[in-house]
Amino acid sequence: MEKKTINNNNQERKHITPLHIGRGWGVGLLLLLLTACSNIDEDERLIYVEPAEVNRPVLIEDFTGQACVNCPNATAAIHELQQTYGEDNIIAVAIHSGPFAHMRNNMGNAFYSDLGTTTGDEYFTHWGIEAQPGVKINRGAPIYDTNQYATAVADELKKTSTVTFDLVSFYGADVMVSMSSSDRVEGKLQVWIVEDSINAKDPQTKYQQFMPDGSRRQDYVHNHVFRASLTYDAYGEPVTLEAGNKAYTKLFQVQGNTDRDNFEHLWQKQNLSAVVFFWNEQQGVMQAIRVPFGTSKPAAVED
Repeated sequence: MEKKTINNNNQERKHITPLHIGRGWGVGLLLLLLTACSNIDEDERLIYVEPAEVNRPVLIEDFTGQACVNCPNATAAIHELQQTYGEDNIIAVAIHSGPFAHMRNNMGNAFYSDLGTTTGDEYFTHWGIEAQPGVKINRGAPIYDTNQYATAVADELKKTSTVTFDLVSFYGADVMVSMSSSDRVEGKLQVWIVEDSINAKDPQTKYQQFMPDGSRRQDYVHNHVFRASLTYDAYGEPVTLEAGNKAYTKLFQVQGNTDRDNFEHLWQKQNLSAVVFFWNEQQGVMQAIRVPFGTSKPAAVED
């Protein structure tokens, strides 16, 4: 069931709870699509969050799926944050994963194409995602309530970082990363490829989306979709940055026959970007940057 709430600007807005899917995939998924919403307390209200000062970008990992009826609401909430702070500061990655990303296996020919990946499913399981939509903000604990996104993002934007991406370039199938830190820090460097505007030109590709009203949109446009990881370890390349802004530089390439073939023939290069971020278990994501195909960028924010 959906419940309407009123925000501080006296605007009516619908709140829909995420789909709780537990650990079991498969049986009963179609029923869940139709009965996924739970009641919201009468006194629950949206809370206005004053925009924060931006000291570093924030990475939002959005665990989503084409058959997740509530996931478009999370996409809209993330888009609002990007409009407030800018896409260079709110770096979103839609990780199609879990049972709602693989409906072909459960609904036969009703769902022809999906955007799920093996790596995305690994992240879904590793991070213990229990509902969709579910997000991780700078590698914090999963959040399942869209009303909590703004506060979590504001808290992360205020934090400073010693880590800087001095230069990141994305040309051909290569992503070159140069980074440094004013203090010694250990972490992992991740390099992902994401794609925008899927379905924008050809809705017949059938990357359709289930919507909150139960309909399916054949022309739904999917953005910042996770396509591949360029590090051999799915959780990143171990890196130690020494104090004194000593640069660490490395070239990463699209790997494997499948990803290479997709890069050449399936993914639309003009819609691709590299998302690069540095993180560790103690501090979460310390720095992130998104670089469109065929361009180079310095870090969006320096400490």
